[in-house]
Amino acid sequence: MNARVIVAVVGAVTLLLGVLGLLRPEWVMSFVGFDVASNAPKTLVRGEIRAVYGGLLIAAGVFTLLGAPAPRANQGRLLLLATLWLGAGAGRLFGAFVDGNPGLFGWLFFALEVSGGAALIYASQFAIETTVPNAPAGSEAPSFRA
Repeated sequence: MNARVIVAVVGAVTLLLGVLGLLRPEWVMSFVGFDVASNAPKTLVRGEIRAVYGGLLIAAGVFTLLGAPAPRANQGRLLLLATLWLGAGAGRLFGAFVDGNPGLFGWLFFALEVSGGAALIYASQFAIETTVPNAPAGSEAPSFRA
């Protein structure tokens, strides 16, 4: 599969998850089984969900999508984003060993996290360097490095 498509799909999924976390924190909470503790204000809990499941994932999704046109040129960025996905999967796996079986959805999320990270690593390492479509001959693929 084309590395650009792989990165774009991972970016779109990441962005979608972030938008859901930002706009529908209660849905995310109920989906993953969170509940507001009796001594914690609901606004604080919703704010945490919006920040972590919303804001962070939206930022990760946007930067992943920015790397899609030229995966090799954005190799460092994609490796960082892959590490975040793999780190989430490692944390979930650690939880399974410490706390026990997370259930079907827990394992599905683990598979999503590992697959997303692996896909970004693959795309960043094995993409063929090409010019951007419709770019003048001899121009390099854009790099979004600061």
